[in-house]
Amino acid sequence: MRVIDASALSAYLLREEGFEEIRRLLVEGVDSIELVVKEVANAILIAHRRGRIGLEEAWRAIEALRSLLGVNVKVEGHEGLIEEAFDIALRHRTTVYDALYVALAKKLEAELGSRDEEQVKVAEKAGVKASLV
Repeated sequence: MRVIDASALSAYLLREEGFEEIRRLLVEGVDSIELVVKEVANAILIAHRRGRIGLEEAWRAIEALRSLLGVNVKVEGHEGLIEEAFDIALRHRTTVYDALYVALAKKLEAELGSRDEEQVKVAEKAGVKASLV
């Protein structure tokens, strides 16, 4: 079982370098927190605003995101994770947003996949197996 964060899912949808590895994870099925939908949609918006992708490509990425939810990406609520995430954020000087992904991986006893090196380091310090994807 694997938990992925928004950096990983965004990289897949925006076809960033190494997105093929993330595709493999998605085929196997992953878990994430409900925040991932908002963060990824915002990453797509920013990619469009910065001229990295056109409007049609942005809408295709949003549709792809929607099609993955509940099928390849099981979205978990953050209820029951807030206290653990807050503790992780306090102890490891990260945001509660990022700590929520770590808390979910810890709860599920799953590996966290991320494109964010700091996120991987925080996860490992919190006792969660993590890897750059």
